Amino acid sequence: MKHNMHYELTSMADTPETFSYAEDYSFWMPMIEHFFAYADSFEIHCWKGETAKFEDIINELPNAERDDDGQLLIASGQLNEKAKEFILTRSLDARGRLKWFSVFLERQGEPVFSSEHYGVELIGYELNAEQIAFLDKVLPVDVRRFEW
Repeated sequence: MKHNMHYELTSMADTPETFSYAEDYSFWMPMIEHFFAYADSFEIHCWKGETAKFEDIINELPNAERDDDGQLLIASGQLNEKAKEFILTRSLDARGRLKWFSVFLERQGEPVFSSEHYGVELIGYELNAEQIAFLDKVLPVDVRRFEW
């Protein structure tokens, strides 16, 4: 049986920024790497004011497609080894926070997993029991979990 799951982190860092950041992102690397196995493409969203973060993506992944959607800059492409390595090694900033507003993983054009609002909202699509158990193990204990 498959489940769509929405997770919301509840422990937020005390920051002056407008957006909330998780207090701890130690879950993020193992989580995103786990879902690489189920995906064949990625999409990363940055706010227009975050051009340096976006340019970092484009410079490191020159084959990524670029798009401009209102207030968002979007990079997307095949989830090859170079893209996986980039996401794993460059996704956190100097303070250990997620750099990108949203990260989407897809397989054959269908959503598999997403990390949104700087990783404080996580959505898994058609998750099996093993994937849910993995998330229960790796995510903070105070995460809110919703199924739909």
